[in-house]
Amino acid sequence: MEQKEQNRRLVRSTLAVSTPTILSRIFGYIRDMIQAKYLGTGRSADAYYMAYNIPNLLRRLTGEGAMTAAFVPVFTQMKKEKSREELWKFANAFFFDLTVIMAVITVLGIVFAFILVRIIAPGFDDIPGKWDLTTALTRIMFPYIFLISLAALAMAILNSFHKFFVPAFTPVLFNLAIITVALLFARNAEEPAFIFAVGVVLGGALQLGFQLPFLWQKGMRFKFGLSFKHPAVRKVAKLMIPGVFSAGIIQINFFISRMLASLLEEESVSSLYFASRVQEITLGIFSIALSIALLPTFSEQAARKDIQGMKKTLIFSLKLVFFITLPAMVGLLVLSRPIIQVLFERGMFDAQSTSMSALCLFYFAFSLPFISGVRILAPAFYSLKDTKTPAVVAFFVMIIYISCSLILMGPLRVGGIALALSFSVAFNFFVLFAILERKIGKVEKKEFIASAFKSAFSAAVMGGLVWFFMKQFDFPQLIFLKQLGVLFAAIALGILAYILFNLLFNHEDLRSLRDIFSRERILRR
Repeated sequence: MEQKEQNRRLVRSTLAVSTPTILSRIFGYIRDMIQAKYLGTGRSADAYYMAYNIPNLLRRLTGEGAMTAAFVPVFTQMKKEKSREELWKFANAFFFDLTVIMAVITVLGIVFAFILVRIIAPGFDDIPGKWDLTTALTRIMFPYIFLISLAALAMAILNSFHKFFVPAFTPVLFNLAIITVALLFARNAEEPAFIFAVGVVLGGALQLGFQLPFLWQKGMRFKFGLSFKHPAVRKVAKLMIPGVFSAGIIQINFFISRMLASLLEEESVSSLYFASRVQEITLGIFSIALSIALLPTFSEQAARKDIQGMKKTLIFSLKLVFFITLPAMVGLLVLSRPIIQVLFERGMFDAQSTSMSALCLFYFAFSLPFISGVRILAPAFYSLKDTKTPAVVAFFVMIIYISCSLILMGPLRVGGIALALSFSVAFNFFVLFAILERKIGKVEKKEFIASAFKSAFSAAVMGGLVWFFMKQFDFPQLIFLKQLGVLFAAIALGILAYILFNLLFNHEDLRSLRDIFSRERILRR
């Protein structure tokens, strides 16, 4: 397959993920807005978000993170080398092995929730009732890890067949479940946090159930049987062990950030949550979608031993993701407070909540290009069945993150925790890139570096114009509809300015991207 056609196929797959992902982010915002209204950033909010973090972290480590990273390359290779019967025998065995393992983890999590909460939220004991509420919410939400891990396996199988839309649509169902339950019951609930916790579990069940018919259509027959000794199952398990750490280092660091924030003043944990949600909305529109599409692409190239093709795909993906995330980073830096105020400031979410969350978002913004870059680099390692190298790097990233957090949270409080994350993610990106280059051979970086500098310049000028525009308004004092109008105008101005400056200084990349994204060319095979 020619490289241009490979790039177009990659973009097609990315768009197949990003389209439902955008829809998911819209409903995700509505979900967060409702949560902000009923929970604010006080005791209930801190307890709910901390409790949700436990199964959510395990989901990202054992489910969507390490398991997917280990499973897809092995499944892709078997699809190329083995018969259809052997392929589905392996998938079936892995499904029920995972079912048993996650069931055991879920039961243990429910039983020992009180110990988990003691470990992850050491500061909650100082506030009456906060530890008990967090423990109860943890027990309610722990079955989510069982449901979503199996949903993540279904996603991995469908992605291996380059079927991206259906798995990417399932988070929409998750958000709709929480929104529906909250709208029906939260208003009259004595403790609304319990309503949201039930919605999380219901959402996980919908994410799994929605994908099962499509697995059946592909050939999965769900015949019960355990086979922990199956060679391919053992191979995936072996790859998963270091991958649990490497694939989820960003999530681990986010988790550590909540632990450290629990030692600070009240509202710190939930402020980090709301800031990270805005960051995830920005990432999810394109960067996460591209990383999901990349793993099967890299895996196929690795199976063909097409290292040169991998290098070209890598550089193309990095250029694309930096072109999009650099202006997004600058936009978040300039508009952090207006964005938080418009999205969340209502009900229990007051001006103090906005101030703390906006500070976190400002510092989180610096990490945006580097998180996206790591999401591009990691699939390259996994496709080569190397999960150990990212795990070693991840260990040092975690040490750097904890050290920077402890230093910065003194003067900057919760903002220091967010800034430390940005430092550690940048370190992660540069080290992974250097190691990958040693592993696959010299990568032509000049084109990428030149493109990144041009994009950064255009983004900086764009940021200056947006900042000047916002200074013309006393934004906090405007009524909501005027705030919304000014914010949309600022974003539109930023997009227009960024495109204009790229036309002047980076027209080659802009023309190349326009060519790739051209509908006629994307649809033509």
